[in-house]
This record gives sequence, C-alpha cells and structure tokens, in this order.
Amino acid sequence: MTEQKGAIPKVILTLSNVQNTDNAIIQEAIQYADYFDVIEYRADLVNETIAFYETEIQWIKSKFPSKQILFTYRTEDLNGKTKITMDAYFELLKAVIEKKLCNIIDLELMMYDDYMQKLLELARANDIEVLISHHEYEFTPRIKDMLAIYNRMIQLNADYCKLAVKPNDGKDVLNLMSVVYETKQNCNLNIIGIAMEEIGRITRVACGVFGSSMTFGYVGEPVAPGQIHIKDLHDQITLYKS
Repeated sequence: MTEQKGAIPKVILTLSNVQNTDNAIIQEAIQYADYFDVIEYRADLVNETIAFYETEIQWIKSKFPSKQILFTYRTEDLNGKTKITMDAYFELLKAVIEKKLCNIIDLELMMYDDYMQKLLELARANDIEVLISHHEYEFTPRIKDMLAIYNRMIQLNADYCKLAVKPNDGKDVLNLMSVVYETKQNCNLNIIGIAMEEIGRITRVACGVFGSSMTFGYVGEPVAPGQIHIKDLHDQITLYKS
C-alpha cells in the first residue's frame, strides 16, 4: 500500500454534558458545523447513568442530525486514577450498543478479553463501528511496543485503531508518527495516532500526511491536553492538503 499524500483526516468534535452547559458552546458548535464530521460524546466527563447519556445523545442528534456519534468513556483520568470498575464499564457499553445510541463505540484495548469479544460481537450485530483505543498518559512506548499495540487492534478487526501517548520530546512525536505511517502501509483500517500535550500538537494537524485518519478538536474549552479549537484545526489541516 502506498501513502495518500495530503489525505484529510475526519475531524471529531468532543462534547459532554451538553444540556447543562453554557448554550454558547452549542451555538459555537452549530456555527462551525461544517468543520467537523463526527461528534464524540465523552460520557466519563459527567459520570452519569445510561438514561442520562441517552437523553444527552438524543438531544445532540436533534441539533446535528447529519453527524455521526462516537461514544467514549475513559476508564482512567490523566493521573491514572480509575473512574469505573471493569464490570460497570462493560455493562455501560453493552447498554449503549443495545440501545444503538451511537454510530461508533470506543472500546479500550486493555479490557478483559471476554468482555472485548462480547462487545465486538454485539457491536457488529447492531451495525455499530468499533474504535479500539489505548492511552499512555505518562510516556511514549518504544517503537516495537507501539507497533504491537496497533497489531493487536488490527487482529481484533477494529474499524478504527487509536493510540494516544504522552511525548517527552520531539523524538517521541516522530516515533509515534513513524509507527502510524508503517502501520498504515500494511493495513486498510483507519489508524489514529495522537501525541498529547503542546509538544504533540503537530500530530493533530499533520496527521493525514502520515496516514492517521481522525483528529479531535473542541469548542468552548479543550477536554484533552493539546487539543485545538475546531476552527483552528480546520484551517491548519487544509495547509497539508495536496
């Protein structure tokens, strides 16, 4: 496989707690609706019930009927503190899939194997795409370890394979992008690579050059370290379009 020069990644807007937040955030999202393709609903940022999430997502769909919905619940915070038990995580994602609340569901790679297989089968049965993710909040793994992480996601037949790392320097950022490039050359899946923090911002805008197919932005305030406002993200991405 050859690389797609100047490929434009899908842009994902991250939202949460939309009915209780400042209406200006939603108005801002509506203003820049042409600049993103998918809405990621970060359920862990409010840590509520499935009924609450269902109401929220239906409200989002009423405002943005043409946008795909990605459902995400991060099981750890940026300090590595556990937010939810694995059993509760499984039951939540199972309910989200069964209710068909989203078009794409984020499954964390490190969950129990039997839970992963059950959720993968359930998602396929309900025509929901699967994004398998892995986050390293403290460091950037070695190149061979990052390749192994992506290969495991590929073996699970994910529709999207996402790895996010914390870089300590420019070499870490370069290593991640090299791994994304190499992985993409050997598969037809959607590969996503993000280096967090300010030093990794280039991975959010130039990612398409290396084969990364998605990038995340915000309106209001960023919800992840290094995230870029949706308008700035759109403007900067176009610089890499061939």
